[in-house]
Amino acid sequence: MRRGQISRPAFARLAVFVAAAVAEAVAIRLLTHQEGQLFCSNVSAFALCRSMRTLPLSVLFMSTAVVLMALLRPQLWQSYLRLADAAPPRRLRPTGLHLLGLGLGLLPLWLFPLPDLQAQFSLAAPLFLAGAVLAFLGAVLWLLPLRAWNQWFLGNDAFLPLTAAGFFLLPLVVEATGWLWGGNQALTRLTFQGVSLVFSAAGTEISALPGERIIGLNDFAVRIASSCSGAEGVALMTVFMAIYAVLTRPALRMGPYWLVLFPLAVSVSWIFNIFRISGLVWLGAHVSPELAVDGFHSYAGWLLFSLLAFAVLAAAHNMPLLQTTAAAPGAAAGTAPPPAPSLAADPLFARIVPFILFMISGTLTPLFWETPSSGYPLRAALMLLGLGLFWPALRTFSWRAEPLDWLAGAAVAALWLWTAPESGGSAAAAPDPVWIACRLLGTVLLVPVIEELFFRAYVLERIAGGPGAPAWRAWAGLAASSLLFAALHGRWLAGAGAGIVFGLLYLRTRRPGGAVQAHVLANALIAAAALAAMDFDLL
Repeated sequence: MRRGQISRPAFARLAVFVAAAVAEAVAIRLLTHQEGQLFCSNVSAFALCRSMRTLPLSVLFMSTAVVLMALLRPQLWQSYLRLADAAPPRRLRPTGLHLLGLGLGLLPLWLFPLPDLQAQFSLAAPLFLAGAVLAFLGAVLWLLPLRAWNQWFLGNDAFLPLTAAGFFLLPLVVEATGWLWGGNQALTRLTFQGVSLVFSAAGTEISALPGERIIGLNDFAVRIASSCSGAEGVALMTVFMAIYAVLTRPALRMGPYWLVLFPLAVSVSWIFNIFRISGLVWLGAHVSPELAVDGFHSYAGWLLFSLLAFAVLAAAHNMPLLQTTAAAPGAAAGTAPPPAPSLAADPLFARIVPFILFMISGTLTPLFWETPSSGYPLRAALMLLGLGLFWPALRTFSWRAEPLDWLAGAAVAALWLWTAPESGGSAAAAPDPVWIACRLLGTVLLVPVIEELFFRAYVLERIAGGPGAPAWRAWAGLAASSLLFAALHGRWLAGAGAGIVFGLLYLRTRRPGGAVQAHVLANALIAAAALAAMDFDLL
């Protein structure tokens, strides 16, 4: 990060704001914990209490959405910095307003003992609400004056305020519609009826206890709990489509995307959940209860979500209804816009989709093999399929490397082997030669390409921004991509270290070739060590 940026007033003010917010949150938590815990179930105004408890989450959602949009769209971030630098340095009135709000919000805890507060919550609620509003207004006005906020939110386009409002309302909407999936409620009952309908359509007789939401087939039975209602899949699809909309906004027609594709996607997500539970019951009754519970139940949901996410990507990219038709800059009036590249030739999807297939392969093997690693040939086949589908796009990337990249790859291999946990791999029987060949193909050639395209050429590149972006964005992208890489590999120290090395190699050239070849060499050396020691756990 450049020294001039570190000393900018906007950065100093943001640092103070974050530190103060964390300190206040900790202090409020300690104060309220000492007074006991307020349960909305013990409060006369139950709905009001639940809504007020959701408000901090709404503010957190809205703030996170605004921060992420500012980071992902450099013009928004630069606009904020200009407005913050131009703001008055001393803002005593917002500080006083914020402190007044904190005092009002904590006043009921001082005025009423906990039993009285629960009984008279409707009287204390105005103080809580007024304090929260004043504290929030004081905090945001301390960051920027009202006129500057208005200019920042409304001066760029309507997407920022609409996104902020949507994320603010999301927890409130979820809370208000909780009757759909909570306890023995509507969505859970509909899921139970849907599973029963699947077996009825297949002509299979089942035993059912609707009151308990239990469905049985032969000697195997399951209870459809509220967590199996499909609401989590709907929430995941909502978050996925929102992130995709932010990242590809210039190329999307938002109206059809949200009014047509989004309702269709969440409906299919819920239907997939019904088929997942039906498959679980059939598998447990006819094949293996252990495989159904320990394998299918754990991984089928992620597999179906991954397939649906891939279908959404394909539809958003290929359906004319969902694509903008603005003419290219400099094109003559009335000239048809240039056709979008085919899915196979799209460099963005070439970075993402092979990784999705790679993750799908990891959810498939536990469904069919009691030892998931035995299914690695299937994983290798799906990885080959993913890279083969996007061969036209992959040919456009630069795959060149330099001696420094190879040295870095050798260092990563040394780090990985040095930190490897001890195993008894040498005492185990050697795997089948076909399995070894598929494992070497995947480990040495396929995995490095797929992981580097996603973690470095997509995640790191997306966060780091273009050549004119602030230096801190590159460091943030390096940290985020390295932590994600470490999480995938399950070895935090070695995984993060390898991710940092590969990320630095990528940032040198902004081309994937150096990081890919370093990763290939590292995995090849690790594979050679595994073969020499007959310790296949290293692979």
